[in-house]
Amino acid sequence: MPSPYLKLSIFCVAIIFLNSCLGDDYVTDTSNNPCFVSLSFLKNNSVPNLENAVFTLVFDETIHDSIIVNLDSLPYQTRIDSVYAVFSFKSSSACYLIFDNDSLVTYSSGNPIDFTKVSQIKNIASDGVTERTYYIKVNVHQVDPELYVWKKLIDNVYSFTAQDQKAIYFKGKIYFFVSSNAGNFLYNSTNGTSWTEYTINGLPPLATFQDIQIFNDTTLFLTQNNSNLYFSTDGINWSLYQYADFQFSSLLFVMNNQLWAIVNTINDGKYRSASSNDGSYWQLNNEIPANFPISNFTSISFYSRTKTPKALVINGTSVDNQPLGTRWSTENGSYWVDFSIEDKSLDSLDQGAPVIFYDDKLFILGRNKEKTEKNYFRQSIDEGLSWQIPDSNYNYLPEDFQARHYSSFFVFNPRPYDKTDKKEQIEASNRIYIIGGKNSSGWFSDVWTGKVNKKNFLIQ
Repeated sequence: MPSPYLKLSIFCVAIIFLNSCLGDDYVTDTSNNPCFVSLSFLKNNSVPNLENAVFTLVFDETIHDSIIVNLDSLPYQTRIDSVYAVFSFKSSSACYLIFDNDSLVTYSSGNPIDFTKVSQIKNIASDGVTERTYYIKVNVHQVDPELYVWKKLIDNVYSFTAQDQKAIYFKGKIYFFVSSNAGNFLYNSTNGTSWTEYTINGLPPLATFQDIQIFNDTTLFLTQNNSNLYFSTDGINWSLYQYADFQFSSLLFVMNNQLWAIVNTINDGKYRSASSNDGSYWQLNNEIPANFPISNFTSISFYSRTKTPKALVINGTSVDNQPLGTRWSTENGSYWVDFSIEDKSLDSLDQGAPVIFYDDKLFILGRNKEKTEKNYFRQSIDEGLSWQIPDSNYNYLPEDFQARHYSSFFVFNPRPYDKTDKKEQIEASNRIYIIGGKNSSGWFSDVWTGKVNKKNFLIQ
């Protein structure tokens, strides 16, 4: 027979067990934590991209308080006047939207919210007492991200009569090379407005700069007189490489960490492509294809959307000094495809017009060789196969651009942005520069800059 003590123990255990089972039905926990957890916008087929807004809680120095905000702004002209929004808090017994006129409206995820008028949200924890109010800001881009904005910086970098010129981006600065009867000069600038002049040493008089190439952002290479190769690490002092077996016709581009050129081999008089890992020792390759230019061409190397290295050589002059309308494309410098066989959309472009890669497009700028009083501005979205006039609603040259042959067309500090970048750093980066050029009246030395608006946004 069980002892009285054992019966008492069993009874106590049963009571504890029953309490634990029934507690969920009779005991309700409350919280004094009203803190924000998340905000999301529900998808709306009539307002694209709403559901892509990502909100976070950050401290705003301006208001000295926390704010619920989407750091990556919604696209231009996104409507936020009728949004179904879902707020989440640590706990909540009641929640109110505070409008700009200080009126309060009870929050319900089933009702649309006009975020153009909501300024704050107040949440009361489940204890019914503790509350927290947060500011709300829904960022929508206020400028068209696809619009290009152009402006003129200065009228003249120099005032004398030039014979040749070329500007490039090198080592974080603009390098503007100019030759004249008075000598060869270099102008440096970090912003296109203020310039410092240097006298160039080591180049022949009346130097030409059209095929200058930047190698690994450390060394500049340049051919002269269809034979000699010069190099410099500062653009001011130049040295000469000479070779007994071949002469340089022109430099092509830099691709896959190699400098590429067209050379003429002395023993057989043939034109070949050549490549170098350092600019001093050269590997001679196959003979260039028929109708491949040896001078006066436009060339560029870039990475495609799939990060494949590519290069393009446009127009130019043939071995027998005939103008060409070809567009040769390569991914390795050895195998070439002539896009112009399939597409003739650049047949009116003058020789040597410069090209850049910007915003996943190629842009080329020059003159229409049949109508020299008009600028020729084209873009390619398929890596140089076909070319079109840019949409004039978004990208067009200012009316006071005088028609000319441009030689200096480049991108200043092309790079992705980082959250540590300051506004002025973002503003200065990824800018297109157009400097100088010439027409029948002579050479220009004015400076223009342009940029697509979305390149000023931190998160892209």
